[in-house]
Amino acid sequence: MTRNFTTGQYAHIEGTITPLEDSTTPYEFVNSTKGGAIPTTLIKSVEKGMVEAMQEGALTGNRITGIKFELKDGKTHPVDSSDFTFSKAGYYAIKEHFVKKAIALEPWMEIEVHIPDDFSGAVLNSISERRGTTSNLEVSDGQTVISASVPLKEMFGYTTKLRSMTRGLGEFTMEFKKYEALETADENDLISLYRDSDQYKKQQSSEFGV
Repeated sequence: MTRNFTTGQYAHIEGTITPLEDSTTPYEFVNSTKGGAIPTTLIKSVEKGMVEAMQEGALTGNRITGIKFELKDGKTHPVDSSDFTFSKAGYYAIKEHFVKKAIALEPWMEIEVHIPDDFSGAVLNSISERRGTTSNLEVSDGQTVISASVPLKEMFGYTTKLRSMTRGLGEFTMEFKKYEALETADENDLISLYRDSDQYKKQQSSEFGV
């Protein structure tokens, strides 16, 4: 992409943005330029702008994670190129890409529920109601252990619910497992909320807003 911000400001970069297998890794920045196409100091500027845009987010205002940014080539102007212009080039490479191609992710948790056998049916139903998927069920000595994956947002208030269902005898542990694509309706709600926010309106009204 080429950015001519105002008279006397120039930056041109070429590269690719691809997903990492592990979406929990924030990002990987790879410099594949050759022959000094972009000076080292300006390569660092590209990465700086990229990170800034990732922190701001694009689609819903939430941070972007799990991407590989490979810088392959670029051009500079002996007078008009600077830290500012190449930082903004990296910034807009992220913004413009993810406004068009991003999907919103939500965290899923791995939970393990320990309950007396008598309550296993009710607890399994409660997991299903929370969009959870059960992966394992073990029964031993009158106790049941249920392993399942559940979206984090569905787990709020579950401690109280579990105690109520099991007369205070049930307990569970929870840890992060992975990110999964948000359901379309929920994603659309987040996009609408973000575009109504002061943060989004401020970015749109700025000279460089996306």
